[in-house]
Parts: sequence; structure tokens; C-alpha cells
Amino acid sequence: MVRKVLFKIKGMHCTSCAMNIDGELEDTEGVKLTKTSYAKQQTEVTFDSEKISVDKVISTIKKLDDRYDARVSKD
Repeated sequence: MVRKVLFKIKGMHCTSCAMNIDGELEDTEGVKLTKTSYAKQQTEVTFDSEKISVDKVISTIKKLDDRYDARVSKD
């Protein structure tokens, strides 16, 4: 099942951070599309929930930089 989830990300310090997150997530099996915004400190991820979990998306973001704190947005 395809899902779209918004994640808040603390710890990004430039637009290159957003580009790195998009690149890493887009190379991850099951991820269809990402849209990361440094200005909004968030990423929207469209993914196949049968191939990748929300927890795996979060761990993929966090492994890029130990300063990143990614969580599902409650907004």
C-alpha cells in the first residue's frame, strides 16, 4: 500500500542537508518520492508500506547525520 507521510526533521543546517536526505531516501527500496525542505525542517515521503516501514524511513534519515532528529509530524 502506498502511503504519504510528513516527517519533521531537526538538525538540518543547510540546503545540502535536504538534498542528501532526498538522495538517500530515493535510493532506498520502497521509497517512491521525497520532498525535503530545509526551510520548513521537514520531508514528505511517499513509499510502499509493504516494502519499507515508517521506522526504516526514520532510521535512514538519522544514519546520515547523528544531529538529525526525525519524527512523524502530528500536523
